[in-house]
Amino acid sequence: MSEGKRSRKLVWSLIAVVAVLAVVGGLWMTGNLPPGARLAKADATADSTQVADSDAKNTKIDADEEDEEVAVPVELARASRRQIAAFYRAASVIEADRLVDLVTKVQGRVQAINVEEGDWVQKGDVLAEIENGREKIQLRRADLQSGEKERLLERSREMLAEELISHQDFVDADMAFQLALAERDLASIAVEETFIRAPFAGQVTERKIVLGQQVILGGATFTLADFEPLRMRVHLPESVARKITTGQRVLVAPEAVAEPIEALVERISPVVDPATSTVRLTLLLREGAEQARVGGFAKVRITTDTHTDALAVPKTALVEEGGLRSLFVAAADTVRKVEIKTGLYDETHIEVLDGLSEGEYVVTLGQGGLRTGTRIDALNGEMVGYAPAPESESRLESSEDTVAALTIDH
Repeated sequence: MSEGKRSRKLVWSLIAVVAVLAVVGGLWMTGNLPPGARLAKADATADSTQVADSDAKNTKIDADEEDEEVAVPVELARASRRQIAAFYRAASVIEADRLVDLVTKVQGRVQAINVEEGDWVQKGDVLAEIENGREKIQLRRADLQSGEKERLLERSREMLAEELISHQDFVDADMAFQLALAERDLASIAVEETFIRAPFAGQVTERKIVLGQQVILGGATFTLADFEPLRMRVHLPESVARKITTGQRVLVAPEAVAEPIEALVERISPVVDPATSTVRLTLLLREGAEQARVGGFAKVRITTDTHTDALAVPKTALVEEGGLRSLFVAAADTVRKVEIKTGLYDETHIEVLDGLSEGEYVVTLGQGGLRTGTRIDALNGEMVGYAPAPESESRLESSEDTVAALTIDH
């Protein structure tokens, strides 16, 4: 076949294909396709319609799921009336009624020690003895001299009665006797000063000397304490001290004692310390004081004011931002944030003066993710008596109806 014939045949083939396509396109546009072709078209249209409907429904469900807000789990408490007492806290050390260092009145060597630390003694008991041989000899000589002067005085009295001596001789004899008595008393005191005696009943808390030690005049020997009763002295600002009265009950909590000890305000200083601008209070410990140790650190809680019918909420409900205080109040299944004015507070509760009504429920746990309008799930709602309002239930029913409708459409 020649090259020209082959080219003409290819051109006519292309023209035939274009004509066929034009005819088929026209029949498609006019709807005059053969039955098989129309069925294929219908199937394709139905498939595309179902896909579109499915995409639309899925889009709607996704939108509903996005609109559905997740409830924040919280715990609630009810605002109620109760007694609120304001406290002032201070700290000090426990003191014995009397705690003294016993010192020597003479110098010399310790020749006897009769007690040890922890021993209980009575007033007048000899705790230790300093060498006193010389003093005892001087006392014996003074005693002999006073006895001799006393005999001379008796003889002078007899002789005066017989008028054998003058009245002046008798006076001189009496004076000599009185001087001898004075010398004997001084010698007795010198001996007594070599004994270290307990000035009051108590317990020896420290022994500061050992046997054979040479002590100086005024040297410390023992520390003696009287633990009945125990006291504390605390210093308070003048504004706080004005709210406290003598005889007021106070709680003292020593570090090593499990339960607080009751004490009373025994004395209030009438003056203010100019160096610290504080007033000294003396506290008298009562029952249970034997559990405390002298010198131990203790915290003191003093009531300064009391409100017997205060509207209060737990302190954990309080939200502080700068100088503002607020609460999240539960309303239906959401919360609203309200600013409040507070008053007294104790260990667990705080008084609300304004911004809250009795019986309202406040969030005590879970405030971190809340804002006004946030949905909540009260974990302890049944325990505290909280029931969401009807609109919460209607919202739930509406959500359930939507889900059911979507299920039927599918």
